[in-house]
Amino acid sequence: MDFRFFPNEIELDAWTIIIGLMGLMFIIQIFYFVFVYLRLAKYKEKQMGVHEGKPVSVVIAARNELKNLEKNLPIILSQDYSEYQVVVVNDRSWDSSDDYLREMAEKHSHLHVITIQDSPLYQHGKKMAVTLGVKGAKHDILLFTDADCTPSSDQWVREMVRGYDSNEIVLGFSPYIKKKGILNWFIRFDGVQIALQYLSYALAGVPYMGVGRNMSYKKDLFYKSNGFKKHYHIQSGDDDLFVNSVANKDNVRIRLNNDAITCTQPKMTLKDWWWQKKRHFSSSGMYKMKHKILLSLYPISLLLMLALGLVSLFGVWKWVAISMIFLRITTQLLIFRPIYKKLGASELLVLTPIFELIFLIVNPMIHISNAFVKPNKWA
Repeated sequence: MDFRFFPNEIELDAWTIIIGLMGLMFIIQIFYFVFVYLRLAKYKEKQMGVHEGKPVSVVIAARNELKNLEKNLPIILSQDYSEYQVVVVNDRSWDSSDDYLREMAEKHSHLHVITIQDSPLYQHGKKMAVTLGVKGAKHDILLFTDADCTPSSDQWVREMVRGYDSNEIVLGFSPYIKKKGILNWFIRFDGVQIALQYLSYALAGVPYMGVGRNMSYKKDLFYKSNGFKKHYHIQSGDDDLFVNSVANKDNVRIRLNNDAITCTQPKMTLKDWWWQKKRHFSSSGMYKMKHKILLSLYPISLLLMLALGLVSLFGVWKWVAISMIFLRITTQLLIFRPIYKKLGASELLVLTPIFELIFLIVNPMIHISNAFVKPNKWA
């Protein structure tokens, strides 16, 4: 009596198709590791510095950020750089930011404060504040950060400007500060994965985003591309959508020097982080089609590979499936290891396979929730 679930011919054909599809997904995954992420793993910082010493305007848009301004503005005003200006746009704050900024401006001649008064007749998002900051900047090289970001040293301005040669955009890194708790590990991992992606894609000649917590571009680029006009109706996107619309393989460089980073305060509750992610994801639907395809293919191919691998465990090719999953994880960890070291997150490496699985579920949930409830906070 034959106790096999399928007759031999049907069994072999069905399992061969399944393992073949899994193999295709495996190849796609390896392609991303070798042709995209390996570039960042092998990346070595170049000290170009063609524009080093040229005047710079640091632009900060802030709303009700008194505590963060008190902590970080003195560090930004004390950078070791010959000629730079700090422009703070105080956007309708109802805390004591205005008093503090006025006091600091009296002490520091290179601080320029722009205040937007609250009005019940007019509401706007962060893009208006950033636009006014750009217009108020007197220098061509613009360097952006947020009030809750702390430069890693007094060399931050100098190191970011060293990213310029003939390019118009410099993308920096802004990790979340390490704190206690699983949520912090979760948020920091997410930040590292986002940085790993946009920095690797930039090196691969397909730049698609940057983070406003630490990035720079030329004032002339802002004006000739009409600023945020193309996506002004989207609440977020003063950083990623702008870069997505103006960046190309020739006009972008990255900076990963330890002195070129700004450290960001992470959200302290899951709810706050969830809404932050909703705001970020609300702009990704406006990315260029090629970017949306490239960014979607990686998680989709991984999800399909794992699903097909799970099915294959009950078939004749189970050891082939196990081998592919093992090889995929090994390749990922080997390539990500030097990247995580560059990003100062080596302790997160071993958690990558676990957290990656979690985000395969969480990220689609956030996208789906945005279809029903739009984020509407200042961002």
